[in-house]
Amino acid sequence: MRTLFAHVPPAADYFVEARIRALPGPPGQMYLLGRHVDDRNWFGAGLHIADASPTVQADIVRQQDGRPVRIKQVKRSIPSAGRFLTVRFEMAGETLSVYLNGEKLTTATVPGSAIPGAVGVYSSGKGFELADIRVGDPQHKPMRIAPAVAAASVKAQAGDPPSTLAISAFAGDGVTPVRFTVRSSNPAVAGAVVRGGAIVFTPKQAGSASLIVASVADPSLQTIIDASIAPAFAPPAASRIDLAGAISPPARADAVQPDTPLRLRFDQPPRLGSTGSVRIYRQADHKLVDIIRPGDEVAAIGYPGQDQMRYTRRSPIVIEGNSAIIRPHANRLAYASAYYVVIEAGVFEHAAIGGKPFAGIGRAAGWSFRTRAAAPAATTVTVDDDGPADFRTVQGALNHAMQYTGRGTPVTIAVANGRYDEMLFIRGKDNLTIRGESRDGVVIHNGNNDGYNPGSGASQAPHSPSFTGGRALLMAETSDLLTLDTLTLKNTTLRADKIAGQAETVYFNNDSGRLIARNASFFSEQDTVQVKGYAWFYRTLIEGNVDFIWGANRAALFEESELRSVGDSANPSSGGYVVQARTVSAADPGFVFLNSALTHGPGPGPLANTIARGATYLARSPGTAATWDNVAYINCKMGEHIAPAGWAGQGVQREPAPNPASATAASGWREFGSMDLDGKPLDLSQRAGGKVLSAQEAAGLSSRAAVFSGFDGGRGWRPLTAAAEPATP
Repeated sequence: MRTLFAHVPPAADYFVEARIRALPGPPGQMYLLGRHVDDRNWFGAGLHIADASPTVQADIVRQQDGRPVRIKQVKRSIPSAGRFLTVRFEMAGETLSVYLNGEKLTTATVPGSAIPGAVGVYSSGKGFELADIRVGDPQHKPMRIAPAVAAASVKAQAGDPPSTLAISAFAGDGVTPVRFTVRSSNPAVAGAVVRGGAIVFTPKQAGSASLIVASVADPSLQTIIDASIAPAFAPPAASRIDLAGAISPPARADAVQPDTPLRLRFDQPPRLGSTGSVRIYRQADHKLVDIIRPGDEVAAIGYPGQDQMRYTRRSPIVIEGNSAIIRPHANRLAYASAYYVVIEAGVFEHAAIGGKPFAGIGRAAGWSFRTRAAAPAATTVTVDDDGPADFRTVQGALNHAMQYTGRGTPVTIAVANGRYDEMLFIRGKDNLTIRGESRDGVVIHNGNNDGYNPGSGASQAPHSPSFTGGRALLMAETSDLLTLDTLTLKNTTLRADKIAGQAETVYFNNDSGRLIARNASFFSEQDTVQVKGYAWFYRTLIEGNVDFIWGANRAALFEESELRSVGDSANPSSGGYVVQARTVSAADPGFVFLNSALTHGPGPGPLANTIARGATYLARSPGTAATWDNVAYINCKMGEHIAPAGWAGQGVQREPAPNPASATAASGWREFGSMDLDGKPLDLSQRAGGKVLSAQEAAGLSSRAAVFSGFDGGRGWRPLTAAAEPATP
C-alpha cells in the first residue's frame, strides 16, 4: 500500500515522522517516504517487523527504476507487539538518516538524492497503524528518553533489594538533560521512583508491571520498561545431593581466580529453567554480592571504574553437554575473600546429580571457595580454563592489563590450550599481546551477531542510551600495537539463522593504530575481520563468505596468508565476496594481499555447502563516494572458485560501481602475478572492472615497508616476523 500526502519545495531539507504500531500477522514493512518522484522512484525509511523475531529492523531504502535497494539496515532489540514506535526519516541534502524513538540509528550519503518529490507512506505484509504524522525542519532534533545501556525489560524476584536503572534523557541537542517522571502500571507488583538521573525499581510481589518513563515537558514522549517479578528467592533448606566431583571450583577450594566461571555437572544434559536464580554471598558477613538469572541480560565488559565499557546482551548461564556454566558478573568477586553459592531448584529442570533429582543447592551443601590473595604483579600473565594460571578467562586478564599496567607498558597474556566462550573488549592499552599455546589448541569463540547485539559496536559511558557493544567477538578501541599470536578466534554464528546477519571475529576500531596477527586463524561467515587504521596479517587463515575482510582502513597487509571462502549456510548458491573496502582516502593502500592463497572449502552448519566454480568475487563495492575501493592482489594463488571476471563491479549481481570507477596503479581494484593453486599464471583477459599492474607498478605494494610507508605521517612502519622482536618502525 502506498499513500502520498504533499509535495515539498525542491530545495527543502526536511524530516517526515510518525508513530507506527504493527498489528499481529505475517512479517511486514512500513516506510515513511520522502522525495517521491513516482511509483518507481522514491526514498524511504522505516521498519521491518516479524512477530516471531525479538528484533526490529530499521531500513533506509531506495526505489530506483522499479527496483528496491536497501541502502542501510540496523537491528534493535525492542518490544514492538502492541506498542507505538516513533520513526523519523530525515533528509538533509544528500544525507539520509533514520531515527527510532529519538535515537539516530544510521546515516547514508546518496549522490543525487536531493530531488523534489512527495512525502507519504508505504506498507506491505502485515497491517500497521499510524499516528501523529509530521513534517519539519531536520535541524530540530528529537528528544530522547530511554533506558541507559540496558534492555527495555527487567527481571527480579519479590523481595529483592531495590535496583537502580539509569535513564538517558536529553533534549534534541543530545547534551541538555530533560526532566522525566515514572509510574508503575501495577504498584503492588513493582514500585518505581525518580532519583537523580535514574529510577529506583523495587520488586514487591510476583506479577508483571510496566514502568512508564515520560518527559515532563511532553508527556506523550515516553519509554516503557517491562518488569517481570518472580516469586521470592527460596533456597533449599538442606541438600540431599553429594556434590563431590560435580562442582567447580570444588567445595572449600583455595586460591580461586576471581573471574572463574562456576560449573555444575549433571548426569545428563539438563534443561535451563525460566525461574529462580543463582546467588553468591560473601562468607564473612553473608552479604549478597551477585544474582545470576537464566535468560538474556545486558552486561558490561571492562574493569571497575573504566571511563567507557562495552555493553552487550549475553546469557550468563549456558548448557554445554552435561554441564551448566554459570558466569558471575564482572568485578563482583574480590581477591582475598571467601564466598558461598546458593541455587534455587527452578534454575535447572530435568536434571539429576548422582542419580538424585536436582532440587537446588543450599548454603548447607557447602559450595564455598576462597579467592587468590592478590592480583598478579608481572607483565606476563597466564590464562587457563582448568589448569594453574593467573586467570580463568581471557577478558579477566585483559581487564587486569587495562587497569593495572601503564598504557605503553608491554604486556603479554599467555593463553593455555582450551576453549574460551566469551566476548572480548580492549580499550586504551598499547603494546598488548595475546599469545596462545598453539594455534588450533586455543579457541576463543562466541556466537555474537547483528541480530543479538546490533551494529559494529562502540564502548560507551554508563548513561548512554541503549547498548551498542556490537556484534564482534573481539572489539578493540584506541589501542596501538595489539598482537594476536598463535590462536584461533571463531564467531560461531550461522548465516542460516535469519536474525543473525553480520558477525565479526575481530573489530579493530582505531584509525591511527596498528593490529598484528601472526600464525592465527579467524572464522566466521560474514564480516569476519573488520579493521581500521593499519593491520598486518602474517601467515594467518581468514575464513568466511560475505565481505569477510572489510573496513574503513588505511593499510592492511595480508602476507603469506590463506583466505578461505566457504559455502554460505543460508544460500547454497552464493560464492560470496572476499573484500569490501571502505578505505579512508584515495592515497591509502587499502587492502593488500601479498604472496597469499585464495582457497575454498565447505561451509559451517549441517548442509556444509560448497562453492561452485567461478562463484566468488575478489571484491565488491559499498557504492559510497566518500570511501575508496582500494584492493590489490600481488603474486597470489587463486582457486577455481574465483570468477573469471574477478571483480563484482557495476552490473555484476546488481552491485554498484567502485570508487574510483577506473582503477589506477595507486588506487582502486588492482592485480599482479595471479596464479592458480599450482603456481601457473592465470589468464586475466576476462577480468572486468580492475587494473592489471605492471611489475614496476606492483613493486610499490610488494613489501611491508612500501605498504606501511604512510604510517605516522610518513615515518613508516616495518613489522617483524619473529614474535620476540619489537614491532616498531
